Amino acid sequence: MNEILNKIELLQLYNLSEDWVKAIFNSEFLEFEELPAEYENTFQDFEYQNVCLEIMQSIDSWMDSDTTNNEEKSWAKLSHEIQHEKLLAILAYYIDYGNKNVINNESRYNALLSSRLYYKLLTIPGYKAYHIYHSQLFVNSLVCLSFPKKLCENEENFFNIRELTREVNDTLKSLQEFANDLSIVIKTLQLKPNNMNFEDILSNLVDITGGAIVKKLNVDKVQLGNLSASIYNMIDILVCDSKGSPSPEAVQVLFKCLLPKLVVASTDSRNSNNIVRASYVTYSALLLSKFGKAALPGYVILLQHLCYTLDGLERAEVRTARMSLVLGLMSLLPKRSYKDFIKWILKLSTTSKVSHRQIAVEILSKLLSNDPEESVANESLLENQSRSDADSGIQDSSVLTTDTEEVSAVVPNTVQIVTNGEINNEDHNSSKQQEQDALLEEELSKVLQARTHTAPHAAIVRALYDRVYDVSSTVRMRALAVLTDCVDSTHPPVQDAIKKLNGTCEVSRLAALAGRCVCDERAVVRRAAAALAHRLLAVAHTHTPNDLAVLISLCRDASIIVRSTAITALGELVTQMPSDELLDAFLTGPMHQLSDPEPKVQDQVLTQIQQILFDRMRTHSAIANEDPLPWMFLAAIVRKNMRRHLQKACTLLHKASKCITDRLIEILRSHLGSVSASRDLQCLALLTCVARHLHCEQLHFLLQYFYKLEHDVQKADIRIVAMTLEMLTLWSRWLSATDREALRQHLLQKLAAASTEDDGCRPDRVNLAAHLDPNNLEWASHLMKIAETRAAGGGAGAVAECVRAADLALVAPDPPSPDLLHSLLQRIQHPASCEGDGDGAGAGEGEGAGAGAGEGAGEGAGAGEGGEVSVVGEGCGVQEVSACVVGAGRVCLRSRAAAASAAPPLAALLRDARAPLPARLNALLALTDICIRYACIVEPLLGSISQCVDIGTAPPLRRAAARALTRLLLAGYLRLRTPLYYRYCALLADEEHDVREPAEYYVSSCLTTDHIYHHFVDCLLYYNSDEGGGLSFDARQLIYDVMLQRLSAVQKLNVQCRVAREVLQHAADLCDESDTLPDTLHAALLDTITLLCGPRMKLPKKPQTTGDIADIDDLTERVTSNIVSYKMKRTVAEVLVPAVLRLYAHMRPRGGQLAAYLVRIATDLLTDYRQEIEELIQLDEELVQRIRQFQETIGLELSFGNARNLVTSSAPPDPDTPRAPRKRPAHRHHDPHPHPKRALRI
Repeated sequence: MNEILNKIELLQLYNLSEDWVKAIFNSEFLEFEELPAEYENTFQDFEYQNVCLEIMQSIDSWMDSDTTNNEEKSWAKLSHEIQHEKLLAILAYYIDYGNKNVINNESRYNALLSSRLYYKLLTIPGYKAYHIYHSQLFVNSLVCLSFPKKLCENEENFFNIRELTREVNDTLKSLQEFANDLSIVIKTLQLKPNNMNFEDILSNLVDITGGAIVKKLNVDKVQLGNLSASIYNMIDILVCDSKGSPSPEAVQVLFKCLLPKLVVASTDSRNSNNIVRASYVTYSALLLSKFGKAALPGYVILLQHLCYTLDGLERAEVRTARMSLVLGLMSLLPKRSYKDFIKWILKLSTTSKVSHRQIAVEILSKLLSNDPEESVANESLLENQSRSDADSGIQDSSVLTTDTEEVSAVVPNTVQIVTNGEINNEDHNSSKQQEQDALLEEELSKVLQARTHTAPHAAIVRALYDRVYDVSSTVRMRALAVLTDCVDSTHPPVQDAIKKLNGTCEVSRLAALAGRCVCDERAVVRRAAAALAHRLLAVAHTHTPNDLAVLISLCRDASIIVRSTAITALGELVTQMPSDELLDAFLTGPMHQLSDPEPKVQDQVLTQIQQILFDRMRTHSAIANEDPLPWMFLAAIVRKNMRRHLQKACTLLHKASKCITDRLIEILRSHLGSVSASRDLQCLALLTCVARHLHCEQLHFLLQYFYKLEHDVQKADIRIVAMTLEMLTLWSRWLSATDREALRQHLLQKLAAASTEDDGCRPDRVNLAAHLDPNNLEWASHLMKIAETRAAGGGAGAVAECVRAADLALVAPDPPSPDLLHSLLQRIQHPASCEGDGDGAGAGEGEGAGAGAGEGAGEGAGAGEGGEVSVVGEGCGVQEVSACVVGAGRVCLRSRAAAASAAPPLAALLRDARAPLPARLNALLALTDICIRYACIVEPLLGSISQCVDIGTAPPLRRAAARALTRLLLAGYLRLRTPLYYRYCALLADEEHDVREPAEYYVSSCLTTDHIYHHFVDCLLYYNSDEGGGLSFDARQLIYDVMLQRLSAVQKLNVQCRVAREVLQHAADLCDESDTLPDTLHAALLDTITLLCGPRMKLPKKPQTTGDIADIDDLTERVTSNIVSYKMKRTVAEVLVPAVLRLYAHMRPRGGQLAAYLVRIATDLLTDYRQEIEELIQLDEELVQRIRQFQETIGLELSFGNARNLVTSSAPPDPDTPRAPRKRPAHRHHDPHPHPKRALRI
């Protein structure tokens, strides 16, 4: 002992201040002042280290020596000889200083030696009685175990990696001796879970076992392994009692120490954290396997808190890592606990925290791969699922419970905890209880062996289905994505669960769900719904237009990601299961997006067209099987008359790729005339689209095919002849002189034959003949004059000759006679009665109407309409008028003067409801061609064209007018001005699809949002006026809905402001002047209030600052709401609410639907904007009185006073005491005599 005293004397403890020592003890070893200067100067650090080593050696010698002199080896003897408080204070100081300055070698080793010396002091008996052991000091000493990790984290403080590696290895070597001394102390301390700082002690011990430095540097792995083994043995000693049995409370504390380390390791995706996470997961599994039932409660709580801890869960990569961690740990649970934990996850998916629902959805999505449950029915789980369950049954994550009863309280009726042989089941007898205990012990003993787990697939799928209605768009999107994977799953239990969810109705639940979610306000949710609709269509055998309408509508979505998803889905469906329905859907949806404003979308459509059409085309062979898809695609192009769209696609593909080459001509040449007439039509349709980009010097195959058509006894399809003539016109420069002259002579003979009946291709023949010899067109003038002479002579064929002259006038160098146009207009305005000798021109001319401009008629309003309606059996007068309109339209293409003369009569014919339908169709097409060339002539006559889309007009004319107007608007020949704007937008609610579809495409894809915004209120007033066309209430709401879909949140708010001022306030002013409102204004008010109460235009609620930061979409919504909040408050407080209350005061005595709607919107304002109303109200006694009257009427408590003394339910009234006037902000300027502002009263 004397040697110990001599060595301790070297520390010169007598130089330490009593106050300094007392301050350390009073702070419970948590706060340390600077070392007194007089003591610090006595010796250097190396002297301190030598003294510590000598003291430790003397203590070991004293404790190991024989007790021959009966010397007492305890603190009872030493306490009288040394100042142990000063000794503990100086050791605690060096330990704390070293922990804070790990990079400094001297400080680090001082802390290690001080800790070891402290452990030696604890080996002397009587350490507790004389307060040598202090839990906080012991915890501080254990921080030395984290020195290697801290050194690695401060890599930048070292010169190079080699130096850092050397320091880490030296520290590990020193820690090995540290661990040896610590293990002796751990055995003697006999700590229990209820001891102070027990959790901190375990946490510091666990920290070194993570293995974060194993692959960080080239450290000595043997030393690290030996150190970890020593730490594991110490932990085992701490969690077991004196008999060696594990303590459930201690094991729970150990799992609690593992929780933050697992959370931190899963927050960062660095490689070192992956190693740490794997190390802790393995250790957790070993604990469960080693301690069995004693570890199960803590293990379950650890899993729950891994799901419940919010750190980093707002990031997708963190959720993925956490989900993988939980699933790996779950797989070690026994079957019963595994099943109960799944129930807990199902309940977690309905909690109030967004992050909890997100992680629950991720975990449930991975559980679907498990085996099905054998005997337990899932119906009970389905019944227990309720959307109203908030976070009941889920404990707060700040504290881990350590009592078994508390564990059961965490998840009532879900997780059954088995501890100490007690099972919470009153129906089981003791024998069954013993059997279950034996089964549990067997399962826990095999916890590390591979095994399968079951899952209630029906309950999981139902829970995911419920999450689609979540308030968080991120959760909705993820739930839809998981359901999409379920639809595509080949796992039989998942398939059965999906069938059970869909039910037996005609429309499945998932199909209805996809239809609802494509209208979601979030683009990511709409994209997920599009993917779900895609998978549902992929597994279906048949497809109806209603099924495909969802994806078709999404091709025109406002978001580029939604459009891209819908286009990709339809393209994949077409290539995987080609059918006429799918091809029609592709042409209706993606094909129109060739005009998309985003180049990425255009490229996407082009790529799909290339894959469907050009990449699959092969030379015709009578032996090999051909791919039917490209020919089905071309058949759909011909069927829907969309050659213009295909031509645009070919132009873009020629610029972007090399799929359009001369080889394509050889492929089409092998098919032309070899299969069928329909195949010939498809080949020619494609050839006309690519001809401008290719060179074809060998035209013998095309000439032969043309002459075959000319000499064929059976009359060929007019479209085949027309496209063949078009091809010869485009490639006429490659014809040889001989072939050119022969073809020209053939055409002239055909045109000169007066007896030849027009087949509808005469303009094409005239055009081709002019191209073959453009310098010699006298023949056209000659033939035109002959036809004019014959027409002037009258007779049965006069109308046919007039049309012939008009066709020839398209290329004739001489102008046509003025009498020709005059004669045609006279016959249009005063049609002659039929004398029984009709010339049969009506049907043919009706088909060709508007085709004089080459491709002016296009594919939309084209020519098929006239031919469909004009029947040969009709009267000759109908045919003559129709043919005259065709001729007049072609003459108008020749000169501006002719167009100016013919346009008014054609417009009058178009307005005349008694005129023949074929003639009106041709007049529409003729005016369309005139508008393309001379828009200023047609603009004054737009009323006639817009009348054609009225509801009472014939359906064929309405369809043609809708397509013609859309084509002119798309090409920029017309501007959508009022009143055409009103009539065109009214088509959005039309019952006929062919009339509604062009307007929907233009309004949803091409019309600017500014245009919609500026005319929205005008549309609302117009549709409720006498000139509005008598649209129904539902039709008007549908039109407003389509328009509002395009507007942003700010634009919707501005529309709300305009509606409030121009409709509600105006109606309130009229109420003050008279007792009655006009019927039109009454209807406009009903529309306005319906809009304001509806989902599209509902007033934006006040942003909640307490929202969950985990939802990025929710955060974006709050930011947007904050941006427009000022204008919202001003509108609500000064315009909307006063107008609503004034209207309600006027309408309340009469009642009715309008009064009920006013009560609804006023109540919503009072509920949603109470704080803003109270803040912005100023002195306005009249308005205060109206608020009180309104609240009394509907049975609400009076809650609003004047601005100076607001009495609300949330704050007591101010006492009537004198107070100084409130100082107003300096930047606000007020007039010397301010007028009382309107207060917001509801």
